[in-house]
Amino acid sequence: MQKVFISYSRKDMEFVRKLAGDIEKAGYDVWWDITDLRGGDDWVRSLPAAIEASQFFIIVLTPNSTESEWVQKEYTQALTLHKKIIPLMLEACNVPFALNTINYVNFLSGEYADNFKNLLSALGYTGKSPVVTPFERATAILPSKFRKYVLPSILALIVLLIAALIFFPKPVTPPSTPTPSATPTDISTTNTSTSTLTSTSTFTPTASATSTPSITAAITTTEVKPSFTPSATKLPFDTLTYCVNSLYAYAINVRSGPGTTYAVLGEPLRLRECLSFRAVNENETWLLIAPDQEVPSHQQYEGGWIFRELLGLGLVGPIDLPAVTLTATPTPSQTPTPSDTPTITPSPTLRPTETPSPTETAVDTPQPTNAPVP
Repeated sequence: MQKVFISYSRKDMEFVRKLAGDIEKAGYDVWWDITDLRGGDDWVRSLPAAIEASQFFIIVLTPNSTESEWVQKEYTQALTLHKKIIPLMLEACNVPFALNTINYVNFLSGEYADNFKNLLSALGYTGKSPVVTPFERATAILPSKFRKYVLPSILALIVLLIAALIFFPKPVTPPSTPTPSATPTDISTTNTSTSTLTSTSTFTPTASATSTPSITAAITTTEVKPSFTPSATKLPFDTLTYCVNSLYAYAINVRSGPGTTYAVLGEPLRLRECLSFRAVNENETWLLIAPDQEVPSHQQYEGGWIFRELLGLGLVGPIDLPAVTLTATPTPSQTPTPSDTPTITPSPTLRPTETPSPTETAVDTPQPTNAPVP
């Protein structure tokens, strides 16, 4: 029984599951990681061995698989072993440079059954093609009218939610009622008789505690180097220790960020060197090296990142470390930093204080026609 190895992205698992089952109906022994890897298997050794034992190597081409570093390693291994490689174009994407001279089987259009017969021909199958059912994508279960209007409806709902957050009336704090203060009044009332009543007031200025803040801050500039600040999405655990265990090289590079596009940090790290780690990225594909390494030569790697498969951890399975979200620090700039605490200098406000000194002189006994206001 001839063996077929299928290389794909986990995001296309629905199609690969059906494809593997249909190829097995034709009498082939299909190897794909969901059914042929068991708990405790060493991914770094099991996958290359499976490629070497297969006569055919099918790679499912989609934008997801062409960007996968692991898929790239798999078809590179197949090219090295001179396996018969059959690209299968499932979604429109650029064919990798190493495979662009190989004709692919087109699954972009037409019926699945017809495309599957073409794939069997590429495998050298000469028997009667097995009966297969059409492949229905997940979006095909939705009515066409619903698919036409569902995206605009979702976008409209999002816009309404944002508008509600912006224009929703916020609770208004009633303004404080000012404390009434006595207004000095000078009143002299004289009746038609010779009776006279006089009230005088004396005002003394008093400084109150109301103030106008005057803020003074010294500005300093600091040059900031580009870096990444991890923001933990869950409570941190203790650091874990892993050792370098790469199948493809005797030394690996530590990166300044979780990806091969980031700069190399320090000298290449050799096999069987063990470091402590404190976090993983959101996809759990890279591990962050912890500070305070016990080995002095490892201190140059603190804050760096290592791809998980190079530590013998494979590409799937949880790691008991907190996931972090990376936020890029802006390029070097002059960032103002206040160096002093703002000081507030109270400015006294004069408030009159009434000290009445009434003087009353009565010449006759008749009552005044207008009573004086105190």
